[in-house]
Amino acid sequence: MHELRTVFAIAEGEVAWTQQMNALFADGEFDEAETMLAEALSALDTELAWTCLELPREAVVLSGWEELGEAIALHEGPPVTGVTIAIANDADRDFAKGAVHSPHVRLGLYTDEAFGFSGATPRRLLAECRSHEPGWSGREEDVEVHMDIEGLDTLNTLLLHHKQRHFFRDATGEPAPLRYVEFVLGCWWRALRWHQAVATECSVRGLPRGIPAIAGMVEMRPEVVAVHSTARGAMRPALTLVTCDGTSVIADSFGDSFIQRRAPTAEDIAPPSVQALRRRALGEGERARGDIGRPQRRGFLARIFSRHRELV
Repeated sequence: MHELRTVFAIAEGEVAWTQQMNALFADGEFDEAETMLAEALSALDTELAWTCLELPREAVVLSGWEELGEAIALHEGPPVTGVTIAIANDADRDFAKGAVHSPHVRLGLYTDEAFGFSGATPRRLLAECRSHEPGWSGREEDVEVHMDIEGLDTLNTLLLHHKQRHFFRDATGEPAPLRYVEFVLGCWWRALRWHQAVATECSVRGLPRGIPAIAGMVEMRPEVVAVHSTARGAMRPALTLVTCDGTSVIADSFGDSFIQRRAPTAEDIAPPSVQALRRRALGEGERARGDIGRPQRRGFLARIFSRHRELV
């Protein structure tokens, strides 16, 4: 039996596991997070699991970053001091058989007239994200920048069509359904590839004056917000998340310097290869149980990003 079926059997177990993953994201330890997720996915040995594992980091690319930097540098009036960037799915989706669903990028550019970004720490920005109505909501600058995220289409489509997106627990303490574990891991892999794409752009190209970029995902699990900054000496990214029971948790591990992400090189210690993981997983697959569902609640991140123009 997959280990996470037992861990997720109680809500506290899933919360603790989620907090562990959140801490790795908060510390910029994306390689370690990838290794942990890859091990768990390989033990599943399902179609969705291998779709994740066969999606390499370099295949997910965020385009338009240079144009974003130029728009910030050439902006007239008060300087842009903050950026919010997120991926989301279209509300009106075509669920016809064979339809592919590509996430689109939502972008907002702000000055200190909307909110004091220039004097705010990552922790302060995340505290504002948790408020009912962030101070910058609806006050973005009228700047047109086209950005796209490439490489997530197949995984995103499989997650949208997944049959076990929720898990109702009862007093029996039965293990979590394998398909629910599969869905949770697939969502985290999508989040990992998205945040890695943003972190890479921040590291390689950065933004003028090292302004912070608040990155997240709207109505996508896990609803994780990261504050990325390319300014030297800035604090490392801080994260907030929504746990499986709908409560928000803040990761308080901050350092004296921001851990910069760079493009991976051949000298990096890479996670196990897909071939190695597949060999390890032979004979370990399990069959999924029946569906357990409940209406999805609107996430708090929608309040942060919902008013932004959708760039498609």
